[in-house]
Amino acid sequence: MACEDLVEEVPEDRISLDNFFSRSSDAEAAIIGAYNFSFRSSNSTNYLFFANRSSDDMTAPLDGQQTDAFMWRPNMTTGNGNVSGLWSDSYRALANINLVIQQVSLMDEGLFFNEEFPDLNRKAQIIAEAKFLRAWTYYNMVLYWGGVPLVTEPPASVDPADYRIPRASRAEIMELVVQDLDDAERDLPVNYDFLFTGAVQPDDAEAQPTQKGRATVAAAKMLKARIAMQNQDWENAIRLSREVIDSGQYPFTQRWVNIFDASIQGSQNASESILEIQTLSGAGEFNNTGGYSWFTVDGRPRRGATIEAYDLFEGDEENVVDVRKKESMTQTTALNEIYAVKYANSNPWWNPDNGDPFNFIIFRATEAYLNIAEALNEQSYPNNEAMEIINRIRGRAQDLQYNPPTPGIDAWDFTMFPDQTSFRAAIREERRRELLFEGQRWWDMLRYDVIDNTTIAPAAVGLMDVEPSYNIDETRLLLPVPDGAIVQNPELVQNPAYQ
Repeated sequence: MACEDLVEEVPEDRISLDNFFSRSSDAEAAIIGAYNFSFRSSNSTNYLFFANRSSDDMTAPLDGQQTDAFMWRPNMTTGNGNVSGLWSDSYRALANINLVIQQVSLMDEGLFFNEEFPDLNRKAQIIAEAKFLRAWTYYNMVLYWGGVPLVTEPPASVDPADYRIPRASRAEIMELVVQDLDDAERDLPVNYDFLFTGAVQPDDAEAQPTQKGRATVAAAKMLKARIAMQNQDWENAIRLSREVIDSGQYPFTQRWVNIFDASIQGSQNASESILEIQTLSGAGEFNNTGGYSWFTVDGRPRRGATIEAYDLFEGDEENVVDVRKKESMTQTTALNEIYAVKYANSNPWWNPDNGDPFNFIIFRATEAYLNIAEALNEQSYPNNEAMEIINRIRGRAQDLQYNPPTPGIDAWDFTMFPDQTSFRAAIREERRRELLFEGQRWWDMLRYDVIDNTTIAPAAVGLMDVEPSYNIDETRLLLPVPDGAIVQNPELVQNPAYQ
């Protein structure tokens, strides 16, 4: 009581901006937190699997399609819990990402100096990782909702009134996405070396990535290539995809099963994998149980594959010809139902003796090959390189080490495809077979509808079967803005089909 001045001590049991971001290790911890929020099971895995549920590859075998509002969009409501959760988790991720970008940008570069790697600009790399994550998050939000509120600063208060801003347009959001990807491509490393805390450009150009769970130059290029494909920018789609392949960092995985089947030694983070959501042990957010449950519940298959998807492949349960069919789907004889099991092959989802193998793939090099084949065919027909690429992918359907061995499927030649249109359809089918249940088919359907002036996407989700019918321009192909978000932010305008 005799003291006139109070001693102010920094609390050691909590983190604040006043006592954080003062060391390079703080920045490293912060970017890990940004990955954590971006790749958690309720965020990026849902970006992948909400799309699966909408596509014509997946159905609900036990309860029926109309019980799932993603599969049957006439039943989608503004109060859908899945939609609300994805919206809020996306903005939680953005809050963490924006904090990293803001605070690391203010840090002195000297804090990041490493004597062993004096030319390493780790500060710029961390900011680039965060910008990639921001681009990834906003890219997916545009796909699902169209324009959304554009927030590039971390929260400065807890008062919702401070964040009542209207939705930006798709074009405004995508302008930021492209700028972030350009910045990320410039400053991201080719791969990572975690012998120390940081990322380095390898001395050996052929050195293979040691860590597949963080953004690299190739990840930025792949997301830019996806955007180019959606925009029918064939030239840039080819260029970006070639640059990924020509980097030599992601050689074609010889056995297809090595990419997904965790029971096989060396699977997950396979050679062609560019970016995977990593699974870690324990109760952390990387455990991905949310994504896992789309395929398996209590160790049993849960989600159904459509008959159409099953029949795309040659062979059946007894006569295995294409290893991709066997590893992606299974048909139960008792119920005569087909289940999606591509990721269920990782069961049990966590095995500490097997290195926690249950990852989800965001990008792999085969997508780059498929981009090139499709874009080349759009530019000219016939194109021998496009045919060679497709046959290389089809050739991996053979696996003589598989039990039972799969003899594979026939190679193609141009006598089978008399014109560009027929080969276009064949390339699209091969893309669908190869990337089945990897979260891309729904977006491919939407872009095919734009190119071909068709309605395969709205038909797949029941929008052509109700009155009034919703054509491809209607926003019920988008998700509704959640009710709770509009209550907190009255500046938000609901997508028209849900008004």
